[in-house]
Amino acid sequence: MYLCPPGTIAQLVEQRTENPCVPGSNPGSTTRRPLHEWSFFMPLHQATTWALRPPRLSRFATVLKQSMTQNQNKQNLPSVSLANFLPNSTQSGEVSKSRGFVLCDEAFQTLLPAHNYKELLLKLPVHWIRAGEHCKSIEKAQEVWRWLEASRADRFDTIIIIGGGTVMDLGAFVASTYKRGVKFILIPTTLLGMVDASIGGKNGINFNGVKNSIGSFNKPTDVAVDVEWLKTLPPKELLNGWMELTKHALISNAVLWDDLQNKSPYDESIDWNRIVERGTEIKQHIVDSDFHEQGERKLLNFGHTVGHALESLAAREGQALDHGFAVGIGMIASLYWSAQSVDEISKQNSILEAAVTLKSLLKTNENCDTWNWCIQGRPQQLWHFMLKDKKNQASTVLDIRLLEIGSAEWDCPLTQIDFENIWNRAF
Repeated sequence: MYLCPPGTIAQLVEQRTENPCVPGSNPGSTTRRPLHEWSFFMPLHQATTWALRPPRLSRFATVLKQSMTQNQNKQNLPSVSLANFLPNSTQSGEVSKSRGFVLCDEAFQTLLPAHNYKELLLKLPVHWIRAGEHCKSIEKAQEVWRWLEASRADRFDTIIIIGGGTVMDLGAFVASTYKRGVKFILIPTTLLGMVDASIGGKNGINFNGVKNSIGSFNKPTDVAVDVEWLKTLPPKELLNGWMELTKHALISNAVLWDDLQNKSPYDESIDWNRIVERGTEIKQHIVDSDFHEQGERKLLNFGHTVGHALESLAAREGQALDHGFAVGIGMIASLYWSAQSVDEISKQNSILEAAVTLKSLLKTNENCDTWNWCIQGRPQQLWHFMLKDKKNQASTVLDIRLLEIGSAEWDCPLTQIDFENIWNRAF
């Protein structure tokens, strides 16, 4: 479990209530607790809302190493009462009524949340959201804005977002636009959320049938990752996150890929602390170097051009399709495209072997209906949505392909004829 100091959520809310435009306030003067006092949460990264780029995970490995050591004697860890995390802050000698509001996946109305978060849901105002791509809509954003307005939330309050990728996408978008932007904290509850959606400051909603077409880049105040949430997940959610972990490895870390390809997300022996750490480090390093996605960060879209097209088509046809599964299908197609672009036979074989590994994870008895729907021969329909992809320039589809396992290139032109040929070979 990742660790964070006692009272962290309240401290995070309090530390950001200073107004950088008000004389006498000092937003850079907050102090951090020493590492030996940390317990229960760990913020992945911390950045004030006016910082241009998120800081690196310079203390990530140190804190995680300590957390894993403490986990060996987990029963001796102190209990943290999140009822004490209610935000109260002092600004220029006066009490500031900064408050917290929770946006949470409605599944936790019936599922038991990770035990350290129960009082958070009991003591703060909560708006429940049904997770899924359908929640990433302007109508759902309006619903949350109305709730915040009716609750008299102001620009100095903090929204605490608890859920997976879709809930965090919606919540961060709402927080970034309400009152021209309020502070927000992300608490991912899914593997996909931990290793991908919570990192990098992207948020957004779907519009006019196109995925993530409206949104912004805006860093959360903090991200608190706790792998205890993974115990609440059904197998398909572990698979979704595993696909994003796989993507991180394929584009940037051959060693991690060697490890992942010999495992499955259902292995009981997996050290989730270590796996999540390795995956998040890859994405955070790329985001640090290119926050607004002008270059290297585009690599993180590997498999997503086709994946997003599949999701858009699924939404139009009323077909249930998880993001991770769609990205997995997209990566298989991109791997076949990559293999045909590589000259060295050994690299071609390694890339095609990766495609076979992904197929073995996705093409199962449990997922046969979803697999069959995805691969049925209609690349022309997918191309219609690929032409609307945000990475495109001058009406040219630009995608990502591997040079070898662990190395990739971006802005690679892809024609419709090539895509149709690749699709037919892959599936």
